Amino acid sequence: MIRKPAVAGMFYPSDRETLEELVSSFICGSGRQADDLITGIVSPHAGYVYSGAVAGAAFASAPDDVGTVIIIAPTHRYPVMGASVYNGEGYETPLGIAPVQKEITSRLLEAGLGFQPEAHRGEHSAEVQIPFIQVRWPDSSIVVILQGSVSADYSRQLAEIISFAARGFDNTLIIASSDLSHFHSLDIAEKKDGKIIEAFVSGNPPNMEAALAQGGEACGRGPILTLMNYAAGSRFGEIMWETSARASGDSSSVVGYFAGYCGREVGK
Repeated sequence: MIRKPAVAGMFYPSDRETLEELVSSFICGSGRQADDLITGIVSPHAGYVYSGAVAGAAFASAPDDVGTVIIIAPTHRYPVMGASVYNGEGYETPLGIAPVQKEITSRLLEAGLGFQPEAHRGEHSAEVQIPFIQVRWPDSSIVVILQGSVSADYSRQLAEIISFAARGFDNTLIIASSDLSHFHSLDIAEKKDGKIIEAFVSGNPPNMEAALAQGGEACGRGPILTLMNYAAGSRFGEIMWETSARASGDSSSVVGYFAGYCGREVGK
């Protein structure tokens, strides 16, 4: 089973050459250097005209040598209890097929995660990450997890399951797919997103829970919490923040986009 692209031609170009050139320009044009100690990133999932530059900065900051990418993404169109891991052969984009890493996927299924094909069929939050993966690490394989349950307890549990499933697989990168605040003025978005970014950089999941309770917004709140629990004890940092106003010119109603990282401390 190959998952066909659902938002090619809408969120990103459907032409192979155009798509490859665009993604490459976002990565190379970011001015970011690869950090071999990074083990996870936060990357946005809007249309590339809005969030492509922020995603490009996130991917440019990740290590050059990545063999497996585990995407944890929220659900927008189909309800999922717990999480659904894609158990097909791969995700297709105009750049080709990104193959699924079957052993990690099998371990996740054995640990109790389900597979709901309908949830993956139209969901864009994981799909828009794939072309960046294909350009950045063309020989890598992927694991796609759609996280429907977003509680702190479930995010901790899912982080433990992922950590066990990925054991023995070196050069693995985790991506938490998320946009931040939606449809506020630029000033309000900056304040709301600042809460989320400050909490993420702290590396402390309870701080993120508090930021969300105090008005911070992230449609991928579950994936971000899962990443933070997975990388507990690591260093966390901000890569880039921007809003849709940069592309639209409209600062009265914006969406916030954030790139962040977590990784091993230098010398460890």
